Amino acid sequence: MIKVNLIGKTRKKAAPKASMNISMPSNLTPVLLLAIVLGFAGGGYMWYASLTGQSNSLSVQIRGLEARKAELDAVIKQDQIYATVKKKLENRVKIVESLTKNQVSPILALDQLSEAVERTQWIWLSSLEQKDAVLSMSGMGTSLNAIADFYSNLNATGYFRNVDLGTSQEMGSNYTFSLKCEFVPPRKAPIASSAAAGGN
Repeated sequence: MIKVNLIGKTRKKAAPKASMNISMPSNLTPVLLLAIVLGFAGGGYMWYASLTGQSNSLSVQIRGLEARKAELDAVIKQDQIYATVKKKLENRVKIVESLTKNQVSPILALDQLSEAVERTQWIWLSSLEQKDAVLSMSGMGTSLNAIADFYSNLNATGYFRNVDLGTSQEMGSNYTFSLKCEFVPPRKAPIASSAAAGGN
């Protein structure tokens, strides 16, 4: 008798797979933690070293800039001293120029005054005083016309300004007078008047 197995071969049940559990040795955990700590410490040290280097570099730059500032301050102070000295010298030059400009040459003043007297007939000076550029004089003339001619001749020289003729008084046959004027030499020599004023 033939037996037919309709069910087929009996399958063998697969053996359950073993679960893969990797267990770390318990002695590696402190080493790993130590490595992490050392890594952070190394990174922190490198960062600190970098900051320290930058700080040192900036400190060197600051010292250099401070030294440069000190040099510039010294130069500025020296310039201020020079400017003060220059200003003082300029003031002295101005004073000297002013004194030179306002200085009255007695020789020139007397020369021009004597020329005005010579051009005027019948005029004599009895006194003459000088204070800075102002001349005060008194004299005598044979007539009022002679005194007026002397006044005109003073103006004609170009050296006398603000001629102020004071009072004239009759004294016998003559007339006394007083006069004030400012002696100011012109920059260019005046052209001498070709015509002399006439008298009496």
